Amino acid sequence: MKTLILAAALSSVAGVSYADELCAINPYTRTEAEQGKIAFDSHCALCHQYNMTGRQPGNYKNESPDINILSESDLKFVDNAAGNVPPLIGDKFFRKQSGKTLVEFSTQVGGAANSFPTKDFQIPRSFFLLAAYVLYRNCGKL
Repeated sequence: MKTLILAAALSSVAGVSYADELCAINPYTRTEAEQGKIAFDSHCALCHQYNMTGRQPGNYKNESPDINILSESDLKFVDNAAGNVPPLIGDKFFRKQSGKTLVEFSTQVGGAANSFPTKDFQIPRSFFLLAAYVLYRNCGKL
């Protein structure tokens, strides 16, 4: 009976949560978000920076981590994007999530992370931890 109630609650949260409401009904825990930060800092931050603001051409001296620590394949990706890596934080980013359910948001984050697989990720768990971190940061909770 408890399992049925939990399943119903989770499906209702995932089904009705839209980006403008994601912060209010965020089902991820702070611990999951903190674990997601570790995964983000060791993987995603290489291109999106530790502060999640992305990269801009010619701004490498002000960016962290230093672009010189990126692998050859990561540098090629950044070069192919004309040096632009989009931010994952802020109003502009979060407005793009409008109309998405929590499941869609988490799947998008996971899909982007899956573009750059690494042996350190426990798929799909790491993807949900990354989604938790991105959501917590955009909601001002971390």
